[in-house]
Amino acid sequence: MRFFEIVLLISGVFLPFINTSKKRIINNLWLLIWSIGILMLHILFEGLRWQMFSIYIICIAICIVLLRGISFFKGKTYLKIIKGIFLVLFLGFGFLLANTLAVFELPVPKGDYKVGATYFYIKSEQEETITIDPTDKRELMVKVWYPANIKDEKKEYYLDEGERKGFAAKYGIPSWLFNYLDQVDTHTYVKPAIANRKFPILIFSHGYQANATGYYALIEEVVSHGFVVLNINHTYESVGSLFPSGAIKLYDWEYNAKHNNKEMSQLIWTSMQQYKNAITEKEKEATVSYALKNYIAATITERWANDIQMVLNQIEHWNATTFLSNHIDITKIGVLGHSQGGAAAGLALEDNPKISAGINLDGTQWGKKLDLPFTKPFLYVSSDWPKEHPDFNAYAYKKGSLDDMYIVKIKGTGHSNFMDIPLMINSSMLNEAGTINPKKAIEITSKLITTFFNQYLNNADKNLMNTLANYPELLIEKKENK
Repeated sequence: MRFFEIVLLISGVFLPFINTSKKRIINNLWLLIWSIGILMLHILFEGLRWQMFSIYIICIAICIVLLRGISFFKGKTYLKIIKGIFLVLFLGFGFLLANTLAVFELPVPKGDYKVGATYFYIKSEQEETITIDPTDKRELMVKVWYPANIKDEKKEYYLDEGERKGFAAKYGIPSWLFNYLDQVDTHTYVKPAIANRKFPILIFSHGYQANATGYYALIEEVVSHGFVVLNINHTYESVGSLFPSGAIKLYDWEYNAKHNNKEMSQLIWTSMQQYKNAITEKEKEATVSYALKNYIAATITERWANDIQMVLNQIEHWNATTFLSNHIDITKIGVLGHSQGGAAAGLALEDNPKISAGINLDGTQWGKKLDLPFTKPFLYVSSDWPKEHPDFNAYAYKKGSLDDMYIVKIKGTGHSNFMDIPLMINSSMLNEAGTINPKKAIEITSKLITTFFNQYLNNADKNLMNTLANYPELLIEKKENK
């Protein structure tokens, strides 16, 4: 909660009792001035938001009582009890909502560069396999985050209209409930000039049915250290994509129902049971291998790796015709992703000769990758899964690598700690985060990303193992080259 929100809450707790006390030394006029003043300061400097609605009601009720010159708890005993219950419920409900769905603060990027962003649109001739329209072609929105020179540009709002509407549709709630996100202060400016040097390129793939750009904390930090990030929005499989025409394409539930069906549910459930019941390592490997290759996520991994290829195919064109011209080094390209996007990054790394290094942030490596070793530098970052959670990637990455390969765990993290969700939703029951401070998790993850890509794209004289030795939250294992 913000400063004046907290003051409003505290006023709502104490003013009814101060107003009722027979020994009070502050008269109603001063209490009224205080109440109205705090509410006006809150509106002026912080803005109204629906999460505070019940606290506003209490504030207005107190003002009415003070204007009338009566005591808040005036009346018979049963009326005092009812008013007390009313006060506790409304203030408690308001605090719960305002604190859980707070106007959160994104960490300030620590790099040398300010951050700018714009969008590129890709319209391909490839068939769109998700929709039933045979004339539909695959199209993508790509958010370009880049080191910037700032003049008088404005900062952008947190999440665009497509992502907000998609996020609301995902949970079946009105989209206006996310209007309060306008009050979140991002550190990303709208279309400023790009900084005057050449930067390496990172292609980023989001998690399945996630907000494609819901990684502000992580991406802003990475970009501030001198990287251009091409943030793909995987159409129909993110929560929503906003296109230049104004069209919004939400997550395709019809496709999901048809393909992520009972057969798929049975496949993954059976695999999990067989894994738990397996006695030998060979039995476990056979079960996991079948699931990795045949579960629907393997198909999604290939489709998203193809989206990454579509972006790769556009880079030379963008370098010749857009503001990126002479500001990107097309010989230095890395790929990374979170969750399902991490699997796509791992597959794209091996399938595309233009990509030099890759990172998977807590994604199960669905698909064919388990049959072959990596041939390029690769980093797998895992959250702190409970011991009973099967480690499918232990088998997916069993072939190891012919180049440098690192397996890293960040202790205390959950699956969402690579996203903004733990900042946006301040409840461990809802946000799927771990016990680690959310901003600490972002700090460590961004340090991993920038150190890794500086080493393998910029040839920096740094060693990932040594650089990150100061973080006790990290468990790092470097796989021996095979």
